[in-house]
Amino acid sequence: MQKNSESINLTTGPIFIPPDVREIFGRMPVSHRADDFVAAFKNLEHKICSSTGAKHVVFMTGSGTLANEAMIAQLKHSGKKGLILTNGEFGNRLIQQAEKQGADFEVCRKEWGQEHDLALVENVLKQATEIGWMLFTHCESSTGCVADLDALCALGNKYRINVCVDAMSTIGNIPLRLEDIFMATCSSGKGLASFAGIAIVFTRSELEPNPAIPSYLDLGHYFKNGGIPFTISSNLVMALNKAVEYSLRQSQTEKVEELSKLLLEKVLKIKDITVVNQDYRFYSHITTIIPGKGINASELGDLIKKAGIETSYNSGYLKVRNQLQIAIMGQHTGDEILKFAAELEKGLKSLQEMKTIPA
Repeated sequence: MQKNSESINLTTGPIFIPPDVREIFGRMPVSHRADDFVAAFKNLEHKICSSTGAKHVVFMTGSGTLANEAMIAQLKHSGKKGLILTNGEFGNRLIQQAEKQGADFEVCRKEWGQEHDLALVENVLKQATEIGWMLFTHCESSTGCVADLDALCALGNKYRINVCVDAMSTIGNIPLRLEDIFMATCSSGKGLASFAGIAIVFTRSELEPNPAIPSYLDLGHYFKNGGIPFTISSNLVMALNKAVEYSLRQSQTEKVEELSKLLLEKVLKIKDITVVNQDYRFYSHITTIIPGKGINASELGDLIKKAGIETSYNSGYLKVRNQLQIAIMGQHTGDEILKFAAELEKGLKSLQEMKTIPA
């Protein structure tokens, strides 16, 4: 999988897309009603379900935000109260989306970047016996904190509630099985290593259409129409069908873990860098750092970019906290990680010298 002279992409998205996936995306589109397309569509359904343990999957034209909107619409109209867990930007976005749809739910909130308190979650479930579903992000990608999915699923089973997961940043990056999950969401970008544009919702059961939900968000409407009720880009589907051959292999998540640990090891050795998520119990493929001694993370990111390495630092939630993120998603090598660590240290020293800050 040759990258040629392209920059090293260590952002949280869009990530490096293999050349043969790009080639497929560049082909002439075909009708979403054509037999060949329907066959490829069903093949993609089978591959992505068998790789994740999901029973069913829905593909929608849109971003990951659309997938979450569809999931929340289903939960709102389930007739049950929910519990949303948050410890960062994307947990907060789930709350905002649920509020806008008028869903009935409680919130279990931890400070930004802190791990969920399982005892606190269980206490809420004990006290609020009417709760029928729980929703959280598997990896809170604003910090890199990975939730204890097995423990939260165990609580779901214990209290007989449906566990729902925003898995945008984890599928394809962290081993994940969805057998015990009621609904989960992701998108065609990020860990699946294809082009953004397909919103994905996994479900444990084949849902029935709901007249109270707008058609485009109604997962049951998709099931009733063979998964393709509306126009969907053949280019996006065909490209994703090819991309999952890379992204959903066990060897891929093993490589992501290996390189993520190498990255953390190297970054922790650099002076004047705080690693936000160094003490989390679960390894993360997203490392969040704060440069010390008055160094601006955006300026540091700009210097590293000039060296041919892309990182994430321009999002508002990162800027306000002076943070820079490095994500291991897609195809990377140990040499790329070593190069990044060297450029990080070099850029930090350069800024310290420019600002006459003693090293």
